[in-house]
Amino acid sequence: MAFSNKEIYKKPERPKTNLDECLLEFQQKVHQKKPTPIPPPPLPKDSVHNQPDLEYKILQEFQHIHRLIKENGRQGDFSMEITFGELIPIFGAAEVDRLAEILANARRNGYVNYKLNDFLQQDRDEDVVIKSIKTPF
Repeated sequence: MAFSNKEIYKKPERPKTNLDECLLEFQQKVHQKKPTPIPPPPLPKDSVHNQPDLEYKILQEFQHIHRLIKENGRQGDFSMEITFGELIPIFGAAEVDRLAEILANARRNGYVNYKLNDFLQQDRDEDVVIKSIKTPF
């Protein structure tokens, strides 16, 4: 029996495997049209998530307090310091509660420090020294 050159060099056929069928199914799933996702309901206007620049405003307040302490305070041990009583007229006497809230937030985030475990009050805590520890820039 004589073989021709074409029969000798002919590649053997690939056996059919389960992988071929899986590949076909995968390609069909990939090209299948996906359903449109349902958008979430709108957030209320007073929602915290509806205010993306809230953290930015708080950081700006920290920066403002830091500038006030730096410009009007005195150099202490490794930090600028000012008393709460000196800071009240500079920040604004009408906004003492807001100043105390900003200082409490700044203290919680490690930007300032003072020796008091309570909110600062105008008449009681005017001699409390506020130290600027970390620069919020």
